Amino acid sequence: MFECNLDTAQRKRRIFLGVVLLVLAYLSYHYSVPRCCPSFARFAQVMMGLGGIFTLFEGVKGWCALKSLGLKIPF
Repeated sequence: MFECNLDTAQRKRRIFLGVVLLVLAYLSYHYSVPRCCPSFARFAQVMMGLGGIFTLFEGVKGWCALKSLGLKIPF
């Protein structure tokens, strides 16, 4: 089901991006003080975390969801 369609450089980029997203989600959750709209801030933090987990999954498995749908990725 998850056939490898990424080369080593693309896998490393996705793993790096996943770690960056998870770190940003963690830092924004623990060190931000949302004043204007706290529900949107929490939503953005959760989306960053989920995006980081999914990007890490793609990097570890060597599978890209967009490439498997037939879209051309320039990098």
